[in-house]
Amino acid sequence: MLQKLAAYYRTSLEDFNRAHGLTDQSQSIGNQRKVIMEYLRGSEELSGYSVLEFIDDGLTGTNTDRPQFQAMIEAARRGEVSCIVVKDLSRFGRNYLDVGDYLEHIFPFLGVRIIAVNDGYDSQKYIGMTGGMDVAFRNFMYENYSRDLSIKVRSAMQARMKDGRFVNHVPYGYRKHPSDKHQMVPDEETAPIVREIFLSIIAGKSTTQIARELNARGVLTPLEYKQHRLKPACRERDLMWSHVTVLNILRNIKYTGSMANHIRENRYMRDRNQRRVPREEWIVTEGTHEAIVTKEEYEAAQAQIRSVKKHGRKPPDGSDRVFYCGHCGRKLRKSFGLDTYFACDTQLYQEQAPCADIRWSKTDLEAVLIPIYRTRLELMGEQTRNLQTAFHRNPKPSWDNRLEKIDQEITRQNARKFQYYEEYRGGAMSRELFLQRKNALADRVTELQAERTRIEAERQREQEAQSEHLAVQREAEEYLSASAEGGEAFKASMYDAIDRVTVFSDHHIEVRWKFEDLFAKLYKQERRAV
Repeated sequence: MLQKLAAYYRTSLEDFNRAHGLTDQSQSIGNQRKVIMEYLRGSEELSGYSVLEFIDDGLTGTNTDRPQFQAMIEAARRGEVSCIVVKDLSRFGRNYLDVGDYLEHIFPFLGVRIIAVNDGYDSQKYIGMTGGMDVAFRNFMYENYSRDLSIKVRSAMQARMKDGRFVNHVPYGYRKHPSDKHQMVPDEETAPIVREIFLSIIAGKSTTQIARELNARGVLTPLEYKQHRLKPACRERDLMWSHVTVLNILRNIKYTGSMANHIRENRYMRDRNQRRVPREEWIVTEGTHEAIVTKEEYEAAQAQIRSVKKHGRKPPDGSDRVFYCGHCGRKLRKSFGLDTYFACDTQLYQEQAPCADIRWSKTDLEAVLIPIYRTRLELMGEQTRNLQTAFHRNPKPSWDNRLEKIDQEITRQNARKFQYYEEYRGGAMSRELFLQRKNALADRVTELQAERTRIEAERQREQEAQSEHLAVQREAEEYLSASAEGGEAFKASMYDAIDRVTVFSDHHIEVRWKFEDLFAKLYKQERRAV
């Protein structure tokens, strides 16, 4: 079987100068491939291996959350590669703790060899030991280089922000300037849509009405347009305009020609969750690019947006998450009036949607669900009682007594062996008779030991079955304890027990309970007890 090795290549944004491309051409994918392939051709041992290439282009090495890196690790776990080759350890990663963990624990466990060509590192030379201080210090230096470079990149970005330069994604309605990637210009296709949205809200239309009209005309949403522009044949999801999408456009100050930067920030290196920056800390520079709407139009649009009074957060009652549309699969939107109502949002944004007739009050839904829940609890309680009766009806074997009797019998057989030996030594028993009885005793002891092993296995199975029985019983009791509750506590327990309620326009409802598999477990336990 032809052995396979993985060649891993990586470049990151840290390796690039935004204006002039790679700052260090030695880190290019092409150069990394050249170094590795020359090394493999010069290695008599590895030249016959089949090479699988894994490439992460433009991804940081400060964490291991890289698609091709993870694909390579999965291939190693499946045993598809026995060796990984990189140009140097910085290509593998710049977090010295992560790299050290892979080199000293994960790869040795998987039996995978790792080679860093320019670092002169080959894990095969360190089998049974760590890579030493040299490797640890080298990884530490790579991480410090990354941290230092991160500070420099942040400083450069801060300077561009203060100059009013564009440093993040281009908002819908704009595109990058052909000759200056830090400058935005209106997109001929989408800028008119943005202006239409502002003028429509000023004219008195609601955000929901605007979204419905855009959907009716088949206008691509911002995400769809981005996918369509990058890959014209790529339409990953069936998306639609919503009032939230329209609001995000209306609240974006960049459409007035002002550049707003430093809206979010990372608190530390490798921070995966950016925090929102208070508005007073934004870096806003006016007149940096061509405006799509005037400041007066922007302010007029803000005045037309209905301001929603913020209420204190209340803990959800569980109904918020369980109701879904049976036609489009979206979660039903909750609204308030004389009662709480659930309806599908799709009918707000698409005309003649099959979801249009889905509108249930919470009272009506609970009038259907509560009797079903009570019936299911009653059935569960009946099954639990039957199981308990069957479990207590069958006498449990006394495992300790059975094992003790076997041990006593083995002791007696061993005593007889010594007795026969003494008789043989004293001349009271012939050699032939002694050997015959000795072999018979050995056979009997073997039978007893086999019986003991069988009983111990039975006891183990019985203990496991009893543990499973107790676990099923506890799970059932947790649900059954809700039947003693009343009022809101009972409803809360019902919503906790519901996995999903699918509602259709013909008043058909499908309920999926979290405890469906529990009934199968109870039935299995009852059959076993009988």
